[in-house]
Amino acid sequence: MPAVRVVGSIRDWFNARDVRRMVRRQVFPDPILRHYFDDAEYGRDEAALHAIGYMTVARDVTPTHVGVTLPAASNGVTGLDRRIQRRVASIHVLYERRPAATSTAPERVDDSTQAL
Repeated sequence: MPAVRVVGSIRDWFNARDVRRMVRRQVFPDPILRHYFDDAEYGRDEAALHAIGYMTVARDVTPTHVGVTLPAASNGVTGLDRRIQRRVASIHVLYERRPAATSTAPERVDDSTQAL
């Protein structure tokens, strides 16, 4: 049975909503920096962004967990150091809008607008 991705599903919904909003409003920010927790989330959002004209410019993969060690209490009570770990976004991607295709054909001049 596949693992349930409740929080991942929410992030997927936010990413899809952002893409729909860009298309509906015809406002495409440039550049876009996105952060993903796993490859599945990255793959779905990348496909959606590529479909509306974005290209991947930079991609960085970092460790999935960061941690810090808290020292033992210094009030005379002996104890062990405590290590705290948190899961963080590990895939960081920068997208930019593809340059618009420029037409190389000369512009057509309408004869009715030319001065005699």
